[in-house]
Amino acid sequence: MFKTVVALVAAALLAACVSPTPYRAADADGIRFGYSSTKLSDQLYRVRFLYTGRTPVRWVDAFLLYRAAEVAKEANAPAFKIVEGNVDSAVLEGEDVYGRRELDLDGAVAVSAVPRQQRPQDDVVVGQEPTSSNMHRTTGAMPVFRMPPPALPKYQPPVYIYTPGYAPVPLPDRTILIELRPDINSMDDKTFVTADVLDKLGPRIERAAPKDQPLKGTPAAAS
Repeated sequence: MFKTVVALVAAALLAACVSPTPYRAADADGIRFGYSSTKLSDQLYRVRFLYTGRTPVRWVDAFLLYRAAEVAKEANAPAFKIVEGNVDSAVLEGEDVYGRRELDLDGAVAVSAVPRQQRPQDDVVVGQEPTSSNMHRTTGAMPVFRMPPPALPKYQPPVYIYTPGYAPVPLPDRTILIELRPDINSMDDKTFVTADVLDKLGPRIERAAPKDQPLKGTPAAAS
């Protein structure tokens, strides 16, 4: 039982490391990937998103921008400006859903309590009559043909595949520095209206499912 639990925990951690990182707080459910924010002063906040190399770049842009808007709203700031770092503001437009994971893209891990050597159906074939020296009859059992061990595969050099839309190399994290604004005057391409970001991205960001629920994702509601 203990070994099974350990195997399941290891499988969960492995899946978290190789899957795209959804919108979630860092260190939630023991998984270190996700967003975090640090208050540097009354106006300055550092927003960070730690993610796996399989996370689409547009997800990261959307998550950073949305988290910055959440921080601004919690501080009652009607606007905020990115004073360090970059975010593609194009994520605000369109109908893309950020954080949605397809179940058939995730690896499944099966755990069995029966060792392989105790599951003869994996490596033997039951025949009708012994016809060669490779077959034998045991008392009260059908003749069994024992398959020879398969040949070991030859070494093949690794192949690296880069998928369009994903970071070409695993980037451990991205951060932006935001300055909270008391009004919506002096707008530029680095300044965003808090309510506008929350309204546009809120319905299109799916949060990670709670640890005790199946993976489905739920829209991120503005808090």
